[in-house]
Amino acid sequence: MKTLFTIILCLAAAFTHAASPLRIGTEPEYPPFEFVDENGELDGVSIQMAEALAASLGRPLEIETIKFDALILALKSGKIDCIISSMTANDERRKSISFSDPYVTTGLAMLVGKDSTIQSLEDLKKPGTRIVAKLGTTGELFARKALPEATITALPQDPACALEVAQGKADAWIYDQLSIFHHHKQHPKTTKALLSPLKAEQWAIGLRKGDEELRTQVNAFLQEFRAEGGFSKLGERYLSEEKQLMESAGIPFIFDGEIKPQTPPSEVAQEKTSGTLFAVLSLFGVGIGITALVKLSAAPGWRKSLPRNLLVAAIIVAALSGACTFILNSLNEGYTWNWAGIWARRAFILEGWLLTIGISLAALILCLVIGIALVVAGRSGIPPLAATARAYSELVRGTPLLVVLLVGYYVIGNAVGLDSKVWVGILLLGLFAGAYLAEVLRGGVESISSTQFEAARAVGFDRFQTYRYVIVPQVVRRVLPAVAGLFIMLVKDSSLLSVIGTAEFTKQTDIARAATFTGLEGYLPLAVGYLLITLPLAWIAKKLEARFTYES
Repeated sequence: MKTLFTIILCLAAAFTHAASPLRIGTEPEYPPFEFVDENGELDGVSIQMAEALAASLGRPLEIETIKFDALILALKSGKIDCIISSMTANDERRKSISFSDPYVTTGLAMLVGKDSTIQSLEDLKKPGTRIVAKLGTTGELFARKALPEATITALPQDPACALEVAQGKADAWIYDQLSIFHHHKQHPKTTKALLSPLKAEQWAIGLRKGDEELRTQVNAFLQEFRAEGGFSKLGERYLSEEKQLMESAGIPFIFDGEIKPQTPPSEVAQEKTSGTLFAVLSLFGVGIGITALVKLSAAPGWRKSLPRNLLVAAIIVAALSGACTFILNSLNEGYTWNWAGIWARRAFILEGWLLTIGISLAALILCLVIGIALVVAGRSGIPPLAATARAYSELVRGTPLLVVLLVGYYVIGNAVGLDSKVWVGILLLGLFAGAYLAEVLRGGVESISSTQFEAARAVGFDRFQTYRYVIVPQVVRRVLPAVAGLFIMLVKDSSLLSVIGTAEFTKQTDIARAATFTGLEGYLPLAVGYLLITLPLAWIAKKLEARFTYES
């Protein structure tokens, strides 16, 4: 009976292992390699490769759609088994992950203005040249290394990069040949494509370090798939126009270039999380515990409840410290840390943090001015002015901030000749948050009983004096928590300015993280940086609430 039970368990384990899905990560925003078709289905060269790979390994396929700059983080943390997303295999990425043998040979090209005199890399080396690149790509890394005198803007989306060149906001966009060709077709009247490669590159399938079994299987699949004509069929199906163009220009087609099997670099010992990070997180837990103790001790009769308060504080500290230990130890089992790259760019990140503080403060001031102006206009008694204020509030509050930023910068800003990303960001954040603040203030004013107004008039106050001495103090007390929350949200919403290329805190951290191909090492300082801004705001709000509290 025991033997039979053992056999059943072994068969069940073998079946489970054989049926384990192959989880592949991709970003479906790069046609014709990865995209979503008109039926909402994933399609493209990479998707067909993924299906063929899963079939070759005899495993069901699961495709995870992930932003490109988060793919390596997903791979390192074990969320996916490999990356098939037109990823270039270079030395920087090899520090974080492993790669299969390459399957594509391509090169970096340039998209420039229609009337541009730029013809080669040498033309970009002039001081002040404006270069745009997609965040986290080898085009960005190449530009930052080869063009130190240029002004480089990294954006998260391909269309935004192309639009920068088409509108004359950038002199050139450096990206791979196929993308440059496709985006030139979208802007044929304002751009031209220079497809001669600035630098040769090879794409490969990304794999976790140490997973040599899967790497061997993937390499065997690529060799067999090429020998059977799989890449040629995909080229004819998805890239026939590009193939003819590259052949007519004397440029080898991406699947026909020389492919050399790669020798995997020697494995580097995995860097464990330093004790410093754990100490910082533990101190954070101790600080919260002490804060809780102080709060509890402020209550009447705290001496009698001191043992209980000490126990509560100790439980909080132990729980947070234990959680930190568990999380970091779990990550250390399969996550390769690379703090050196982030630390080396600390000054670069600090610049973005300081800029975020400046942008947030300026936007807060503008937000206050707009919010108060809208309330005054809405209660002015002048129907056109009140209707305009109301329409503005409804329109802005019904529109996503991301849309406001993109339309405001690329359409309205371009029409009026306003190119400064910082000033456009401040203006749009202030205009957006001002509509929400107006609604908060309006609700506060309308919550005041009409008898307050009548009493003020009865003692001889005019309209201004009524608001100054009677209404405003009560409104401030009532709306302060909501206003403080709105201000904190505005600070965090400033991170969206990265979509238009503003070099604020999130943008600078993303650039540093993309340059080092790290994940959590960039996100953790980002969280701490925003807390250093928002926690003082919350503390000031609490103090103001206490200042304006009085007996009814």
